Amino acid sequence: MAVTVRGLRKTFGERTVLDGVDLTVARGEFVALLGKSGSGKSTLLRVLAGLDGAVEGIADVAGSVSVAFQEPRLLPWRKVWRNVVLGTEGSREQAVRALGEVHLEERADAWPGTLSGGEAQRVSLARALIREPSVLLLDEPFGALDALTRLAMGGLVQELWRTHGQSVLLVTHDVGEALTLADRVLVLEDGRISAEHRIDLPRPRAERELLGLRDTLLAELGVEQHALA
Repeated sequence: MAVTVRGLRKTFGERTVLDGVDLTVARGEFVALLGKSGSGKSTLLRVLAGLDGAVEGIADVAGSVSVAFQEPRLLPWRKVWRNVVLGTEGSREQAVRALGEVHLEERADAWPGTLSGGEAQRVSLARALIREPSVLLLDEPFGALDALTRLAMGGLVQELWRTHGQSVLLVTHDVGEALTLADRVLVLEDGRISAEHRIDLPRPRAERELLGLRDTLLAELGVEQHALA
């Protein structure tokens, strides 16, 4: 397994956010994690990324890990390529190669302030990939993007996953995104994994092929169908 979580518990003061979480991610598997706001999805990713170690239970990641957050978190005073190699000993050549994977090599010498939201997020992905991680953690990386850019970014992430073959754990609040991208979809509720669905349809997938499972997931998330009408 690339990721193994057993009985994971995390509290903030008297509030329990993760309460006995169990999950696994196989090598090369793409898993999506859904949950309501405040359900602990991002907390779980921070634990797996090693950014928060004050927990009980087991949270083991085999190999190296990289994270891309909803906010690209680029340093505005460093050119794009220098943001890509931030924290590594990578060269400009390596940065340009990583930017080429996200179709952005021509922006290597640009300043972050000149990038669109989608471009900035692609730089964030390049920065994660240059570390050649075994596990890629994505914390709602498309949440601040418009609908069309989200679709394009979803396709790009899938393309990169196929190329590199790393394990991916995607935290998202978008049910359609989870269904079209992932091998498995998990639902986090009350600090535990409350539901799990495997998706065996070949890619690329159209959301209309998954309407039944979409409705099931929405119900598990507590979304009433008439609210979508």
